[in-house]
Amino acid sequence: MLRPLAVTVAVLAAGALAVLTLMEFRAGPAPGERPVLTAPGTYHVKPPGGRKRPERDKRLHIRYAPDDPDAVGEVGPKSGHLTMDVSAAKDVLRLKKFGSGCTNTADLVVVCDVGTWYDSWAGWSGALPYAAPGSKAGDSGRLRMTYEAPDGHVATATTRVVVGGPILEVRAPKVVDGIRPGAETSMDLAVRNTGETTAHGIALLLTVDNELPLSQHFANCRYSGADRGAQTAYCTFPDLRLPPGRTVVFGPGLRMRTPKVIDHADLRQSAWPLDLGPYEAVRMTSPGPAGDGPRLEPVVRAGGRGAWSDDAEVWTMVHTDNPADYAAIGDRVAGAPGDVRDVRIGARNDGPGDPGQGGAFDLVFTPPRGSTVVKEPMQEIDDDVFEPLCRHKGDTYTCPSTAHEPGEERTLTFTLRLAAGDGDGLVRLKPRGAPDERTADPDPSDNTARVVVVPAEAAPPAARSDTLAWTVGAVALAGVTAVGALLLRRRARRASGARRDSPSKG
Repeated sequence: MLRPLAVTVAVLAAGALAVLTLMEFRAGPAPGERPVLTAPGTYHVKPPGGRKRPERDKRLHIRYAPDDPDAVGEVGPKSGHLTMDVSAAKDVLRLKKFGSGCTNTADLVVVCDVGTWYDSWAGWSGALPYAAPGSKAGDSGRLRMTYEAPDGHVATATTRVVVGGPILEVRAPKVVDGIRPGAETSMDLAVRNTGETTAHGIALLLTVDNELPLSQHFANCRYSGADRGAQTAYCTFPDLRLPPGRTVVFGPGLRMRTPKVIDHADLRQSAWPLDLGPYEAVRMTSPGPAGDGPRLEPVVRAGGRGAWSDDAEVWTMVHTDNPADYAAIGDRVAGAPGDVRDVRIGARNDGPGDPGQGGAFDLVFTPPRGSTVVKEPMQEIDDDVFEPLCRHKGDTYTCPSTAHEPGEERTLTFTLRLAAGDGDGLVRLKPRGAPDERTADPDPSDNTARVVVVPAEAAPPAARSDTLAWTVGAVALAGVTAVGALLLRRRARRASGARRDSPSKG
């Protein structure tokens, strides 16, 4: 009974795998699964002669696919037709086509041949609206979109295109410096509008890595990702109105616990108008539960100092005052000219800081004069495909050193053919990247080490040989001592017997 059952299970498993494979790689929607055409409710274009829009604002996200966020990209043959039309708003808007397979009628109607699934952020066919000559900030018109599927199904969507619009900038210093390891630090959250029209509703996305945990969770933000090495807070303010030239400050500020060992950690911020939706480069996650702390409250005011950015994601690095002391590791090898010997060199982090994965130094190795490298460290770049780990120029090898945790030691092995040279080899730790006083090695005196070649007969006895000699000597000494004690006891007994046998005097 077991064998037929096993065969049946195997057949069912193979059938299930085949079905899953077809589902994953199908070229279009499944039978009965009707895709939808989606587009943002609002899109903004710069006024004639106005400020150029940030790069993040230039992509209009149009999508025809099943209602599944993972179903993206242009899939299948270009047998669908996407029509974009602003002819009803010709006094306000025009269209400019991009990509291939599109026709343009008077800059008002663009028709493109697209796939059975379509995503304007992934497929290179479509059009973008722009402001017509004579239009001004605040004018708006309708962009109407129609997708005609190969089976004749028609889907429609409409986007309100506004001339001018809010341009949100996030206040974020590039670096927060000099923080005590393990201390709590805070940072203001602020967004300003440098565009032409009011922002109706704002979304904030804040992400910290696992070395910089948030010490406060706001009640009107939703949190996710704590189990994946980072934590993200997603906060929305639908009733917030931010006019041009104004700044909104969110209080209380962001509170974080700085790393105890790592010497730096990262924070990312993004902000966008709610009616526009997140920018293409923003890494959104599924929002989790709300926080249990106070509410994050917006206060609108004029002006605002600091460093501002209109990037889709704004990065800030938090530096802790926790440098790492590195020491180079050399070697001592015995041999004669022509001998082939391994040498182990490397680096060790003596703490107290941790510069993060990848380390902070490169290892520069110069072999002893006259010796040649016959084998060097290799790295696997593909299955069973290897290449040298180190860069080689002249007689110098530069290798990445990845020791980063306090107390961690990493070594590399080179195989040398020794020569009758008159100099030692050298191991030198070279800081990776531009010099940085904050992360500089506090004791650079041990950043170099030597590789010394000595004649074989000059090599110190091995530890095992020393132990063996000591053991033999100890055993011999114990034997001599025992024999001596035995002889002394025998002599004492003989002397005592002789006294008992001799006649007493008197």
